[in-house]
Amino acid sequence: MPSDIKDIDKSNALEAVCKSELFSHLDRLCAFLKYIVTEELEGRGELIMGKTIAQDVYDRDPTEEGDANNVVRVDARRLRQNLEHYYDTAGTADPVRIFVDTGGYRPRFERVEVAASGHESSRRAFGWAAMSFVTGTAIGIAVASITIENNPSDPGQTRAEFPIQDTLKRQAVIEQSASSLQAMNLANQARSMMFPIFDAPRQQLVAEVFRRVIELGPDYHGGYAGAAQALGNLAILTPPGPKKNALLDEAVTMADQARRLAPTDPWAQSAQAWVKFANREFDEAMRISTRAATLAPDDEHVLDIHGSIALFSGHFAEAASSAAKAMNGGRSNQRFANRNIFGAASFHLENYEKSLDSFSAAAEYGDPISAPSFAYQTAALNELGNTKEAARKYAELRKSWPDADVGKMLAGIFRDPSHVEKVMRNIRSLDNNPD
Repeated sequence: MPSDIKDIDKSNALEAVCKSELFSHLDRLCAFLKYIVTEELEGRGELIMGKTIAQDVYDRDPTEEGDANNVVRVDARRLRQNLEHYYDTAGTADPVRIFVDTGGYRPRFERVEVAASGHESSRRAFGWAAMSFVTGTAIGIAVASITIENNPSDPGQTRAEFPIQDTLKRQAVIEQSASSLQAMNLANQARSMMFPIFDAPRQQLVAEVFRRVIELGPDYHGGYAGAAQALGNLAILTPPGPKKNALLDEAVTMADQARRLAPTDPWAQSAQAWVKFANREFDEAMRISTRAATLAPDDEHVLDIHGSIALFSGHFAEAASSAAKAMNGGRSNQRFANRNIFGAASFHLENYEKSLDSFSAAAEYGDPISAPSFAYQTAALNELGNTKEAARKYAELRKSWPDADVGKMLAGIFRDPSHVEKVMRNIRSLDNNPD
């Protein structure tokens, strides 16, 4: 440890982090950080271990090796990520920074000389804007929840949107604790933010929302299941390398914890399937996802995941069937992906008119849109010989997503490259004949 950094400076560094807007709601991470910094200042830094953190911070039995250590490892990874983000944004001017190096839990302190510059100011402004966006989205989730529950636009649909099973679940959960119910409500809202999966900033936001769910209800499986799915999405979008491997490892940890807490729950099963899929274990993903869909045949979220796995694994008839079930689920005020899944599956089944109709319906219902969904519409129009409309749709795609590499996106998620090629050869034909 650098000898020129006094204990008071280290304490001030800790206080700056935990009082920041970024960390103000991360109670578990702040407790983690305060513990390891205090142990370091008290001269016990070399004795910090996962089991001592589990016992002293989380009040876990140190003899429960697997579960307790997994929680500590996951939170340590989150702490590193959030510290990095803090020092890249609000904490850029902090004179002393705290690091928790990979492979251990002992904190390390560095004195940093920061020169004011337009670049740093720009980065800080971007960071605050990002945090405002996260905060605003969280508020939006809460408002949406209140609006839907207390003032539905169509009172006749109240029962369809919130069946008696949901009411009974909430009654049971609130008997446990108010924070557990808050966690459940937030998780249910965050599930509707999962698609489109090709939007990396969206997936980062969703992952953070589910981490907040875990903080509110550490024993609620939904937080871990949702985090596993969002981290799986990020892994899919990340090129091969250490970062992708780290995301997959964390996704596996989250999915395993969801399964431990609720081994027969369809969402926990669905998350397990999606993580397998993100790791390109297509057959195992289909097996587990089929079980989840069988357990919850009316859960549109589970059906969306199952339809996605079937679609990208090349089981197009199964993808269309799963999407059709979800489309008939009756909940129209949620942003599901089923119409997009049905449209893509219909394209590969050479039902091009059905494909276009489904994508059109998705737009009308306000379902998620993405560059790949526009690519499918472009390709379907081109297959039908409507080259003028295909060119118009393709121009809209390039205008809305100028930097999107659709071929790369699809290649990173499809099992069979020939299925990607079927879409991309239509795109290339428009590139070669722009008029």
